Amino acid sequence: MTVRRVILAGETGGNLRGMALPLERQGYDVASVDSPEILESFAAGKPPDLVVVDEAFGPEGGVAVCRALRTNPFWKGVSLMLVVPAGEQHLEECLVSGINDFLLAPYPEEELLEKVSRLTVVPARREVNTLVRVREGPAAGRSLLGKTLNVSPNGLLIEIESLLPIGRTLDLEFFLPDDPAPLRVQGRVIRRAAELDLFHPAFGIRFLQIGDGDRERIEDFVARRQGPAEECRAPGVPA
Repeated sequence: MTVRRVILAGETGGNLRGMALPLERQGYDVASVDSPEILESFAAGKPPDLVVVDEAFGPEGGVAVCRALRTNPFWKGVSLMLVVPAGEQHLEECLVSGINDFLLAPYPEEELLEKVSRLTVVPARREVNTLVRVREGPAAGRSLLGKTLNVSPNGLLIEIESLLPIGRTLDLEFFLPDDPAPLRVQGRVIRRAAELDLFHPAFGIRFLQIGDGDRERIEDFVARRQGPAEECRAPGVPA
């Protein structure tokens, strides 16, 4: 059995406090680091499967650390998850290319284990695994942060903490892996993907408005994906 390796990047007593023990009980090989320099030193060995980063990690913060890691080819295939305090006013800052998921602290242990399990499984890395900002209604409407599970030229499959009414029109902003420029589209919720075993609900979104350039970027991304489409495409993505 392959042992998955997880690095916890945060100072003692921070948002990652108490995280190592439940992961070790599940059989993960866990290493903790308290400075970006120590984290970067891991590039001399075998890549870990996941790095969990405290948003307060390092002098410039966890988002800056994640951006810096993605500039090094060593970290390209490593999943990154940012841990942010609940109620954080600048949560949208983690909507940057390269961060695969986020976790609100304090967090239920079950949610931690579900996210770590998904982000350390190799087939899951063929999914999009980037963050998405969802805005309901006009610009003044509420803004939610979720996760893009998969994408097609016609729509998205997203996981989000809140329930989205079927038929609701949304404005969405998201990234494709290894692409620093966000895509901005308008879509409609067409179904809830109840068949997926996720901690939070997942929804299929069909695009209503998307620029030709953004559609071409998605088509190029889909064409580059490795493996048969049946293996890569998660249920619920509009065809």
